[in-house]
Amino acid sequence: MKSGFFTERPLVVIGATGRLSSELVFYSLLQRFSPRLVLCGGSMERLQGLKDEIEESGFGEIDIRITLSMEEAVAEGGYLLYAKSVQSGAKTREAMLLSNAPFAVECGQAIASVRSKVERVVCVSNPSDLMGLTLLVHSGLEPERVMSLSSLDTERFRRSLSRRLGVSVTEMSQVFTLGSHDGAMAPMLDMARVKGASLGQLGIGPEEETEIVREVKYAGISIYKLRGQTAYQSPAVHVLRMLMATDDMPFVIPTARYHHSQRYPYTFGSLPTCIDSSGCHHLSVECTERELVALNGAFASIENMKQQLIEAGYLPEPCEWQSRLQQREELVELI
Repeated sequence: MKSGFFTERPLVVIGATGRLSSELVFYSLLQRFSPRLVLCGGSMERLQGLKDEIEESGFGEIDIRITLSMEEAVAEGGYLLYAKSVQSGAKTREAMLLSNAPFAVECGQAIASVRSKVERVVCVSNPSDLMGLTLLVHSGLEPERVMSLSSLDTERFRRSLSRRLGVSVTEMSQVFTLGSHDGAMAPMLDMARVKGASLGQLGIGPEEETEIVREVKYAGISIYKLRGQTAYQSPAVHVLRMLMATDDMPFVIPTARYHHSQRYPYTFGSLPTCIDSSGCHHLSVECTERELVALNGAFASIENMKQQLIEAGYLPEPCEWQSRLQQREELVELI
């Protein structure tokens, strides 16, 4: 392996000149992820500016290619960050759904012809779970190799508990936020443990639980108000960890990926997972009835937007997916 890089396969960034993507590129170079970068965007001028800045940062001999074509970008496969989105307009998940979907379809179709060369794909284009699903279906990749960012929600749940209880996040277990990456997300209040104790045993009652859920759901807005800008550095850090996860250093924070079970068929959402050398895999989980109600609401939000994509022609009917996906059937039933 060249000079101690994590991989010699290229890091391909679709939507490279966005703030999160640009941050990811520099973090990847600091961590010696790959000596090969493929940067794809909508403006050759901005891509050239990014390339120039990388070259003047002193990372040594880095092979950097820039292109406006998704097909050219993914031609050699490798590790892919997908962050392509509209540059202006409405910012809610629902409003971005149909505007961003054509890009996800295009990228998925570009990947389809070279899918054997693709190691894994991480999607951050909003709504990330639905864009991840769209990209997956059109690419035909194994579900284990396509995932979207949702781990920030779990980290925000942990932060809320840490500050309220005055404990380290290392003293917590099963503190998860699952389902959708929106206002319907489901912090798992009953399974959470702090020093082995439940939230109820620690004196957290219904009113405080409601406040915790509110903090978690609106943490992104809070950061925007505090910093005057959307969070982009923390998601870039999480994306890089997801891309670099191995058997020796797995990423075990809940991640969104394709899920198909009797309870939640043909969907894409956040559940307990482990990303290792071969991709993102489901882990089993047991929920209380209260948690299932919350999770049902989260997956209902995803289902509603999935149906919009189908009606608009950006996704085929689920009955067609099986023939497209290189799938090992994973039925993970939630209790």
